[in-house]
Amino acid sequence: MSNPLVLASKEIYLKLVHRASRKVKKENDKIVFLLSFSTSSKYALQLLYENFPNQLVVCYTRDSKMIAMGYQKKGCAIFDIDDFSILLKEIVPIVSGSRLVFCDNYFAFLAGISFFSRTKVVQLWHANGAIKSFGLEAKYTENVTKTDKKRYMNVYDKFTHYVVSSKKMTSIFAENYHQKINTLPFGYLPTDLFFDRSWVDKAKKSFSSYYPNNKKTILYVPTYREREKKIPLDFSNLQRQLGNEWQIMVKLHPHDKDHDEIINEPNIITDFYNLDLVQLLPSVDCLITDYSSVPFEYSLANPKGKMIFFCFDYEEYDKEVGIEKDFMEWAPGEVVQTEEALISAVKHSKNQSFSSFNQLWNEYVTGDAGQRLLKWVKKIYDN
Repeated sequence: MSNPLVLASKEIYLKLVHRASRKVKKENDKIVFLLSFSTSSKYALQLLYENFPNQLVVCYTRDSKMIAMGYQKKGCAIFDIDDFSILLKEIVPIVSGSRLVFCDNYFAFLAGISFFSRTKVVQLWHANGAIKSFGLEAKYTENVTKTDKKRYMNVYDKFTHYVVSSKKMTSIFAENYHQKINTLPFGYLPTDLFFDRSWVDKAKKSFSSYYPNNKKTILYVPTYREREKKIPLDFSNLQRQLGNEWQIMVKLHPHDKDHDEIINEPNIITDFYNLDLVQLLPSVDCLITDYSSVPFEYSLANPKGKMIFFCFDYEEYDKEVGIEKDFMEWAPGEVVQTEEALISAVKHSKNQSFSSFNQLWNEYVTGDAGQRLLKWVKKIYDN
């Protein structure tokens, strides 16, 4: 149960936000981007800046400060969401009067905002699909108070549109947010890159300039876990069993703390020379993950690749967080729970096809999500 003092402080926070929002009597022409996932939102920000440089305002969480500062140098106004005085004095008035607000996550202060009737609030989610539960369907929300749930719903109610890649993701948003979903079926914007042959070639060239191109590449991308947990893999044994034909890379979630069992392993590559995850995927021969959203992009980045799901804590994770009920039916690769089974799955190559997986999860993806979104934005401003 929530601490009464914490609950009271959240109520005061939202009342102050609401009071500041109610003072806004006039619309502005700004496009506000609420930024918390700099990697997944980078492409959308670039497109919006190139086409609406005078309207774009970036409101960022501290984890995304560096990319926001880059747009400040280009002339955009930027504001720190985590600074409450700035939130009340600067962010709330701009957001409340904006014609268009983009979000890449859940932002609590939206619960207190009063928007004009024609304002569009677009959820540009930071993932292309979902294996784990979130929102009101996440298991950890079962014990929150009714007040907490009402506050969550007040945020979800503010979203007028969702950019999605499939009917499947639309239904997942509807289920997890308990909302009727108004979709923009454009596709997940970062996936446009995988349809750009010159970008893919450049990504592969960058990859091969840093890493041996005479070896096959395994990339292990474990999902974020609220309770930090030692990964039950002997990475020395993994490398020994697979041999020198493989190079093993591990990319932790941005919110994860360093795992000593990985960082201290000399044979494991954890230095990516500022290459983003999307830049790695076209060169990865075998993706190993669990409940991360990476598969929904990898299936497009490397359609001839291979996926393995190392779900060593499947039952526990399902109880603590929640896993989509039909995951085992559409998982586009072998699901294993032990190191021995993982090694066997890597060694004994099975033909994989991502065709049915992409039909389910990437049905709207055609490589022009960014242009379709821009067309929609321009239509908003023409009216």
